[in-house]
Amino acid sequence: MSARLMAIGRLGLRSRAYRRHVYQKIAALTLGAAFVSPAGQRLQQAVARFGTPAHHPDVRTAVVAHVYYLDLLPEILACRATLPDGAPLHLTVPSERIEQARHLLRGIPGAILHPCENRGRDIAPFITLLNAGTFDSYDAVLKLHTKRSPHLLDGEIRRKLLFTMLAGGRNATLRLLAAFEKPDTGLIGWKASYRAAPSYWMANEARVRAIVRRMGMPDDAVRLGFFEGSMFWFRPAALARLRHLQLRPEDFEPEERQLDATLHHAIERCFTISAWADGFSVRGLDGRILK
Repeated sequence: MSARLMAIGRLGLRSRAYRRHVYQKIAALTLGAAFVSPAGQRLQQAVARFGTPAHHPDVRTAVVAHVYYLDLLPEILACRATLPDGAPLHLTVPSERIEQARHLLRGIPGAILHPCENRGRDIAPFITLLNAGTFDSYDAVLKLHTKRSPHLLDGEIRRKLLFTMLAGGRNATLRLLAAFEKPDTGLIGWKASYRAAPSYWMANEARVRAIVRRMGMPDDAVRLGFFEGSMFWFRPAALARLRHLQLRPEDFEPEERQLDATLHHAIERCFTISAWADGFSVRGLDGRILK
């Protein structure tokens, strides 16, 4: 039995966490599929035209995305289009696909390519840029990746839902960015992808605790609450603890289609811990604090 199935089993068939898991799966395959369909997207755009224009917050923004599947690059560009004009787009791309990516991006200003090893999924390339200070000049950065999750029935739908919720329209994005005018805002993500039930540790708790100790924090600072799929908005200063680890690509396991228990799965659960450690808040898209 896979680690994911074992984790679902640990939720308990009568538990609130299990019921929420089943509800979200059904909702994604029905309402979610309709929401991200071409007809659903057209309806959202039509409704948005009647909304009051949001003000432009004084927030320096950018997008960082790991692009393994180059055919999904248009979806990344559509998300970037909802940000304030001129927002830089940092793209990490496996080295063997960098020339193809460069060809696809011809004529698109502000796109910066970062070749990387196909290792550690989206996390290792992201940590490399974080360590290099790539995000230091921004107040808020949108972290995305071309997640397909072919092992999941709703994998494609989940990616499209995340993209739509995090950056589905200009007004919604501007309203979200206003939360970063509050200096304590560290991370913002979609509440429906936020996991805090103990079973979502899966096989990663011991490794997370070891990482937290390396970040100079006591063991009681460890708490579970993360955005599954590792897509969210973040303030670079909120990830200082992770940056101090100075992880390198070779610290991550070689790609073997693992579903759990790798360094990148552990780091996925440490983004929020890093933010909380330095007094930053983790919020939903509506600005409410998540715990």
